[in-house]
Parts: sequence; structure tokens; C-alpha cells
Amino acid sequence: MMRRFFGFLGATAGIVLVAGSCVKDPLSDLDGTPAAIITSHSTVQLTQGGAGIAVTASVVDGRSVPLDVPITFTPCDAAVTVTPDATYQPVPATSARDIVRGVAPAASCVNVNGGGLTKQVVAIVLPTSFNGTLAPTAPKGGDTLTITSTASLKFDPALVAVTFSGAATAQILSKTADVIKVAVPFSSAGPVTIAGVNVTYVPGLRVTLPSSTSITQTGDRWAASGSWQTAPDITALLPAAAGQTSLLTVTRTSANNAAKCGEGPGGGSTGPCMFFKFTIASSVTLNFTTDWEGAALAPDVDIYHCNDTTVANLGTACFVTGGSGATAAKPQSTGNDVYAPGTYWFVIEIFDGAGPRNAYVSIAR
Repeated sequence: MMRRFFGFLGATAGIVLVAGSCVKDPLSDLDGTPAAIITSHSTVQLTQGGAGIAVTASVVDGRSVPLDVPITFTPCDAAVTVTPDATYQPVPATSARDIVRGVAPAASCVNVNGGGLTKQVVAIVLPTSFNGTLAPTAPKGGDTLTITSTASLKFDPALVAVTFSGAATAQILSKTADVIKVAVPFSSAGPVTIAGVNVTYVPGLRVTLPSSTSITQTGDRWAASGSWQTAPDITALLPAAAGQTSLLTVTRTSANNAAKCGEGPGGGSTGPCMFFKFTIASSVTLNFTTDWEGAALAPDVDIYHCNDTTVANLGTACFVTGGSGATAAKPQSTGNDVYAPGTYWFVIEIFDGAGPRNAYVSIAR
């Protein structure tokens, strides 16, 4: 019995000896040594000139324990800025927070540095305006405005549309990824709104933006249109080849010329009329179409053609291609008519009502 007792004591003594010995922690080498930077955001989406987003960062050791080490934020380029958040005072000082703000539209980043380590936070700055070139800045109504893209803001030709201040739609004369040309509508002064802007650094993103440049429409390219004798000559605007279309934008003349209209007061028209002259050198088929701001009969707009070589009384020589453009329709269209060699006057007549501020003419060959 005693032998068994002393044998038991020996065994327990061995257990005590083992338990009381020093065992090395296999993770102890990770303590206090910077191993990684942890940030509250891996990517921030900013708006140009916006309030910004707060980004918090910590340097941690191999056990993911935050360390009390200095942390700094540095912008990768001028597209973003960083500012320490003065309201953030952690105790202990094991983290830091900066406000990241967008300055220019771009794909940028912020470098977070601490403990000999660096982590990059992606910063996408979305535009709040289109800062490409618009020229001229004070065009006449009916003139051409050219809009040029930037390195990062291009155009999607399938989606592009341009609206002037005062909700005046612009007819697009031509469009590519880099250049848009539009006929200037009669409009208010202010930025131009461009739809279909391709933000190239965000794949698939198309946005609508106001221009950073203000455009002021002043005057009328077609101001002389109120008279038969001074009608602008649009011969050069006629389409040069089959399948082509030319565009022009006009407004209601201030001339009191109802008596000179093809329908005139005798036909129930209140006028006025806008006249445009063109000369045909060889027979050609053309279709004139006119749309306008407003409803089908508010104002009531008619279009037709006149032909009189003496210009003595063109009211007696109108509707030479028929009256298909003098109906209650909107838009009005003359249809495909053959024009023999000679001189013609294209007429837009306000049969009844006020306006329009903008009439949109297309000439298809």
C-alpha cells in the first residue's frame, strides 16, 4: 500500500513540475510590430467640390492590436485633398482620421502611411459640371456652338443631347466622342446642360452635367427673314447628297408682315411669316419639316414654298409644292417634292397664336 502511495506522489510531482515550467508563446514575436494598416474605406466615391468623406486608419500588429504610432494621409495627385479631422481625438491615439475631398473629376487615391507601412485608398471623384470648351460664348440664335470634350469626360453619341438655359432644346448638327456641334436655340443666359457625358474612368457611367461655362444667346442669325426682299439665302445649307439632312433653328420675326404671307389675313392668318430664299441649279427632291416649341395649334404653324421671279407679289405664287405643310399637324412636313431649277422662298407662317420662341427646321434630300 505504501509503495503505491509513494508512486502516486512521484507521478503528481512530475505533473507539478511540468505545469510550473515556462512555455514560449508562439505569437509573441508579433506583439508591437507594425504588420498592417486598417482603413475604414478601401474606396471612396466623392463629388467634385463636395463635403468629402471621413477615412479612419489604424496601424496594427500581427495580432491585429492597434498601435500608438503616427499616421499620415497624402493625396496621390491634385484631384483630391486631405485634411485632418480636428474633432477626432482618440484615447489612446491608436488611430487617425482625415477628410478626403474631391477637387477635379478623376480616378485618384490617397496614401495612408504609418509604422513604415503604406496603404492606398482609391478615390473616385465624380464631376458636378462639364469643364470642356464651349465656343462661342455669346452666339446668335441659329449660330453653331461647338462643345469639345476633356481627357476624362467624353461624349456618348448614342445618348448625347444638349439643352440651353430656359429649357431650350438644341438641334445637334454633328456629334463624335470628342466634339458636338449644335444649332443655338433662342434661350436664356446660363450653363448648357449636356446629356450622355461619358465618365471614362468609371466604365459604363454616363451622366448629365451643366457646363461650367455660361452661354448667352444674343441676336438672331436670321433676323432678315421677315421680308421677301431681304430673306436670308440658305442655298449653301441645302443637303449636298441624297440621304443627307440639314438643320436650322429660327424664331418668330418681330416684323408686322401678315399681309405678305402666302395665306395672309384674307386666308385667316394672323402672321407673321419668316422667309428663306434658296436657288436650285438642277432638279432635286427635298423634304422640308418644321417642329416648334408648343402644341399643334398653339401656335398654329404652316410651311410652304413660293416662286416668283419678279418678287412683286409672292403671295400669288405660293404653295408651288402643294399644301401638305399647311395642316393641323405637328411637326409640319411638305413631303418629298421635286424642285426644278429656279429660285424659291421657304416660308414659315404663324397662322394663329403667339411664338414660337424656337422653330426647328430640317431639310432632307
